[in-house]
Amino acid sequence: MGENKGIKIAISGLTASGKSTLAKNLADYFNIKKYSAGEIFRNYARERGLDIEKLSLEAEEKLDKIADEETKRICSFEDNFVIEGRLTIYFCENAFKIYIYADKEIRAKRLALRENLNFNEALKRLEKRDLYDLDRYKKIYKIEDYEREMKKIANLIIDSSDLSIEEVFNISLLKLKEFFKIND
Repeated sequence: MGENKGIKIAISGLTASGKSTLAKNLADYFNIKKYSAGEIFRNYARERGLDIEKLSLEAEEKLDKIADEETKRICSFEDNFVIEGRLTIYFCENAFKIYIYADKEIRAKRLALRENLNFNEALKRLEKRDLYDLDRYKKIYKIEDYEREMKKIANLIIDSSDLSIEEVFNISLLKLKEFFKIND
């Protein structure tokens, strides 16, 4: 598909929910730029020689604000992109917002495969990360119930627990074409 004008897509979800895979697939399909809020954290960690897991667990409010401001900048001043991160739909008002989630055990299996961990280690990491992130969102943004808040502001909500990558993509694509009035 050729270049499109004015396609702005924001995807949020917790670790291993499928947001990065969906963002990559949509960016490829629409031939648009892909951004990741997580890349800001990873670049910050690399520049300082820190482990990403450790950084996430020790992230300062300042780093969250840097990522948030960059997300807002992209959403306000750029066209033709997909951006993904845990809170991107919260900060990207003028985009089509997708909230993707999955059962914790499914996310742990995905994380175990991606990071070459055993299931119990992946589940432990996931629970620790979720607890820390969700607590941080309460403290910094006053988000008391992450899932409820994300579902409230999303244009499309996808439970990816029992769906393939292709099914998640096709559901998203159908809704995006409808929203952006794209006929192929």
